[in-house]
Amino acid sequence: MPEWPDLHVLRSRIAKAVGGQRVTKVRLGDPLVLRATKPFDQALQGRTLTDVAHRGRFLVFGFDDGSRVVINPMLSGLFDLLPPETKIRAKTAFALTFDNGMDLRYRDDTRMGKVYLLGPGQSDADVPQYSSQGEEAGALGWSADEFAKRAKATRRELRNLLMDDEFLAGIGNAYADEILWTAKLHPKRRVATLDEGEMDRLRGALHATLERAAEIVESQLPATLGTKVRTHMNVRGRAGEPCPRCGTKIIRTRHGLDEMYLCPRCQPPPKGQIR
Repeated sequence: MPEWPDLHVLRSRIAKAVGGQRVTKVRLGDPLVLRATKPFDQALQGRTLTDVAHRGRFLVFGFDDGSRVVINPMLSGLFDLLPPETKIRAKTAFALTFDNGMDLRYRDDTRMGKVYLLGPGQSDADVPQYSSQGEEAGALGWSADEFAKRAKATRRELRNLLMDDEFLAGIGNAYADEILWTAKLHPKRRVATLDEGEMDRLRGALHATLERAAEIVESQLPATLGTKVRTHMNVRGRAGEPCPRCGTKIIRTRHGLDEMYLCPRCQPPPKGQIR
């Protein structure tokens, strides 16, 4: 799914491409992901896009009348920036044509994403999981002491902690795996078992991984968008390949309902646990 680095770059790209532009045409395709109490096309036709914001796993588009479109791409939602005459792909939920001759499109092959239309003055609370989000994962301002205190208060396993949007907003399966590999910590270690050095490694890995990822996504994401950049992943999706750090084969295993990837040597399991 798109995670913090992906959406951070998307926000900037979309704002530069169509920010300040007026919507001249709205085309609706597959409506399953649209959550709107009034016609989507009528609400946006003729409106000017005044703001593009990024919050956790959400992108928020603000318009000149105070209305907003809030999008949670979930597993497979993708954005496209294309000329309006480009053929619209299957599972495209909407296409907004702007007066500078550019289309912004949102498509979702699994239809798991959600697109919310909020009218002027309508509360963020009407978007599930939006208002409850915690601190931005890629812009975390906590000191080392505050990070450790907040983390230990949750008494959770490390991977669950990183993916808890009420603790840190914007981390999913892929970057949870990458952060923990960078920190040399097993996903199922409990926060309470970390010593001060390990906690510092976790915090440092969080910052370094997301900062590096944002730079790579920015450099590799095409102008038309439409994809997720994952070429820089060290362990995610690389089962059977050698660990970039020690050469041991990366393994894929389960964490609840999710797949997770790790190096069995660099990330030793908790005592009494095989993996």
